[in-house]
Amino acid sequence: MFKKWLIGVIAILITVWVLKQLPTVFNLEWKSLWGPIVFVPVLAISNAVIGTVLRLFSAPISCLTLGLFGFVINAIVFWIAGAITGAQMHFLAPVVGSVLYTVISAPFASALKEKE
Repeated sequence: MFKKWLIGVIAILITVWVLKQLPTVFNLEWKSLWGPIVFVPVLAISNAVIGTVLRLFSAPISCLTLGLFGFVINAIVFWIAGAITGAQMHFLAPVVGSVLYTVISAPFASALKEKE
């Protein structure tokens, strides 16, 4: 469990660094150091509770868009977790941030599963 949390924290720190390299419309930052550390468990809980409800109610829209509406749901959950932890983000930061976070953390998580 600690390893998954550590992978998530490293992935969100890399995501924040990449977003800071992009124009300010993608800005994502926390005022305190604890923000990214607390963000990972809050994101997991938000995804489990709120994400599941959103996916259930948006199933018809997801079918019509061939699953692409999932990006919107992931961005909403990412934004909610960021708002709970005090992140300051602009309009496109949750969309790009959720995709980057997934792309960065997925290989590490799958490598961790293979070892276990």
